[in-house]
Amino acid sequence: MDDLARTLAVNLRAARAHRAWTLDELARRSGVSRGMIHQIEAARTNPSVATLAHLCVALDIPVSDLVVLPPQLGHLARRADAVAYPHGAALLLADGRHEIWEHRLAAGAEIRDASGHPAGTREFLHGISGAVTVEIGPAVFEVGAGDTLSLRADRAHTYRNPRAAPAHYLVVVVYHGEHDSRYPVTGSGPAAP
Repeated sequence: MDDLARTLAVNLRAARAHRAWTLDELARRSGVSRGMIHQIEAARTNPSVATLAHLCVALDIPVSDLVVLPPQLGHLARRADAVAYPHGAALLLADGRHEIWEHRLAAGAEIRDASGHPAGTREFLHGISGAVTVEIGPAVFEVGAGDTLSLRADRAHTYRNPRAAPAHYLVVVVYHGEHDSRYPVTGSGPAAP
């Protein structure tokens, strides 16, 4: 069988396993027969576009997630290629759906995002050293070394370091739909799916 059939087989099995769905469960949710799904996962058939569309709707993934070829499965971003921003921020990787930022926030400094990111965007902040105060409307969170905060980033939010020591932390941004056009997509190779 060709590379596309093998790629579909691996990616469909992985998407189904990620949800802990049986073949029967995916068949029920997608309207695609259990036998057809088994044939696809065994790389014994090339399904129609309509069949792929039904599977992707049920799995809530884009068709591209099923057809991404092995050379496109990853992208190594070198620290030397990071995009530097004020306040000690560095955009390490941005693939259009996710961003990874490294922040070194000086004592007394703050980063304010007055408008927030596009609707549905989430951020995950992980403290490496020091501590940072995160404010989202009336909510205030103190994030120290080893702590991780999940937050809604589609509204105004502020990272503040009111302490005497610098804070070092990582932020992963996950876009639900539209990418924030204020930040570039980085890297010259294929982006991770």
